[in-house]
Amino acid sequence: MKVSFKIVSLLLLLASCISFAQNVTIKGIAPTHKGKEISVYLYDDLITQSQSLQSSDTVDARGNFELTLSTKYPQIALVKAGNLTGTLYIQPNFIYGIIFPEKDSMRFVAGGTEQNVNIIINGDSTELNARIIDFNNCFDAFWEKNYKSFVSKQIHQKLDSFQLQINNRYEKVKLSYFKTYIDYTFASFNESTGRHHTYLAKRYLLDKPINYTNYEYMTFFNQYFKQYIQKQSATKDGNLILDAINEQGEYKHLNELLKNDATLKNDTLRELVILKSLYDLYYVPHFRKDKIKQILEQLQASTTIIEHKKIVFDVLRDINNMRTGQLASAFALPNIKHDTVTLNNFKARYVYLNFFATWCTDCLQELKKQEQLYKKYGDKVMFVSVCTDDDTLTFKNFVKQNPAYKWTMLYGGKNKKLVEQYNIKSLPVYYLISPDGYLLQSPASKPDEGIEFKFNQIFKIKNKK
Repeated sequence: MKVSFKIVSLLLLLASCISFAQNVTIKGIAPTHKGKEISVYLYDDLITQSQSLQSSDTVDARGNFELTLSTKYPQIALVKAGNLTGTLYIQPNFIYGIIFPEKDSMRFVAGGTEQNVNIIINGDSTELNARIIDFNNCFDAFWEKNYKSFVSKQIHQKLDSFQLQINNRYEKVKLSYFKTYIDYTFASFNESTGRHHTYLAKRYLLDKPINYTNYEYMTFFNQYFKQYIQKQSATKDGNLILDAINEQGEYKHLNELLKNDATLKNDTLRELVILKSLYDLYYVPHFRKDKIKQILEQLQASTTIIEHKKIVFDVLRDINNMRTGQLASAFALPNIKHDTVTLNNFKARYVYLNFFATWCTDCLQELKKQEQLYKKYGDKVMFVSVCTDDDTLTFKNFVKQNPAYKWTMLYGGKNKKLVEQYNIKSLPVYYLISPDGYLLQSPASKPDEGIEFKFNQIFKIKNKK
């Protein structure tokens, strides 16, 4: 992930030197976020890119906060406040001083999505983040000077020459994460500018270690193997691959078929590619979800690679989470009167549940359209909206300022578990729940996407019965 952090002249402090301690402390200032919650997340893996909350704190009246977490190796961390996300490369046993900025009003971001911000990191020039910033500045300068070469198709020759210069520049740097960062930043750029896949495989994949926890390596891996098996299914052996997935649902057979691929001679790399590809194919029409899940479970049982067991666990958790046909996750949330409302309160009724934030323009537009749906179907469907804003007062003011929204409005802002349970990746998101608590649509169509058609379908069937 490319970052453009700014460096100020404070020293980065090294934490405890005890060998078994792996604590990381992030001490920060966020003057424009006083009273709001700020959190740090780590990726569970870099295939699903699911994230786990590590620590949270409330920014105090002076704008200060402190977050603590543990890591055994360098990796990327995500610091979040509301819908703002900044990245920080952390190493074991370090204390970081950062400044978390306010929202960049000049940067366009689609409503309901996270906005990246540039964290200011206080440190010296030898620290990992400082090295990455220095390299990124060099790369930006190279691109500004040579972008016309991309049009004339001379970019790869110049890129190779520039990579030699960069390797010489950082020859004495001992940070292995940083060296991999450099290599696979070039790899991703080569891939995105049309470098031949055989060249890329030989230089960056074959006989190379798999860096499961290096964000740049896995970014290149995910780019290179995007829709890989789907593309292979269009080759002369494609019918055999399709049959192995959609009919047989056999991991061993699929694995044997792909051994013929020159890029996948390595057993470990091939297994990881199969794992990533099955995760991608699960959401592709014409591939049977039950068979893909079956193959993934076989892979999970047979693999001896610890990293693959973890990734396939995350994949299965992701595809099983909030699937249509499953029971909807229970919740207990307060309304504006501080009464606790649970999902069971709506039993025996259809529930049209949505999650929104007051800063999300798309959310607000959908709520306006939802008002019309409520007037038409409010006697048949329970409309429930959950506000995810950090600040309770913001939620209360929003409810008071929108008296036309007469359906159930709940506050779930500080309930991180709820976000995980409902697999919320962006806002707004809607779910349609049956009277017996099962997911009829997950995610459901939004008011502007034709949920009314589904309502008509449901109640016409009911009337006929």
